[in-house]
Amino acid sequence: MAFQTLLYEVNDRIATVTLNRPEAMNATTDEMYRELSALWRDIAADKNVACVILTGAGRGFCAGADLKARKDDMSPLQRRARHRWILKDVLEPLVRLEKPVIAAVNGAAVGAGFNIALACDFIIASDQASFVQAFARVGLVPDLGGLYLLGRVIGINKAKELCFTARKVSAQEASTMGIVNHVVPHDRLLAETWVIAAAIAKGSPTALAMTKTLLDRGTNATLDQMLEFESYATTVAFLTPEYEEGVRAFREKRAPDFAAIAAKD
Repeated sequence: MAFQTLLYEVNDRIATVTLNRPEAMNATTDEMYRELSALWRDIAADKNVACVILTGAGRGFCAGADLKARKDDMSPLQRRARHRWILKDVLEPLVRLEKPVIAAVNGAAVGAGFNIALACDFIIASDQASFVQAFARVGLVPDLGGLYLLGRVIGINKAKELCFTARKVSAQEASTMGIVNHVVPHDRLLAETWVIAAAIAKGSPTALAMTKTLLDRGTNATLDQMLEFESYATTVAFLTPEYEEGVRAFREKRAPDFAAIAAKD
């Protein structure tokens, strides 16, 4: 698939998606959203992809919406319809993708860019990265799921502070707050992220998919609900060829080859 605003490659079962508008700090446009929407569907269906890295080209991760491409002639209803399309076709498929997604934040993650990173499963940040909920500066409400995602990561009071003040948060502070899992030297960002992605990609795709889904459900479910979900997921896992391969590998004192099992499906 040819892209105008993205770069995409798959190596060793790891897909790397690069937002590729470096001249605009990878600010989002409708074309980028259309390409991401199609790509998430393709990745979900591709059995050769076990883990995803999302990063940005150039010196920024994503500067948020490209204000130069804004559509001032839209009515409120048209604007709401467009925003719903972005949420349903771009953000939600990213959040619900049943494969681990790591945001490798290489620079500024501003506005929607910050929230796209939050929609990934976790964040590895360059020591030159920064994070800003910039919406208050231009009279807007946080979008791309930020109102849902940010408070669940850092707590409602801290989320309010960042949204109300629109202040810049360094990679180091973001790590302290729990936004970022690891801060690494800028020139080692993709290499360090790749090490983590490679470890994930060796896992059982079915087990990873169920684990991700249930961990996400656990933020809103009751204990009784989670225990019931767990009972079903565990039963399904016991019935998979991946579990059989895991047991064989344990007995044979070798690493399991879950990729070979996935290739047969």
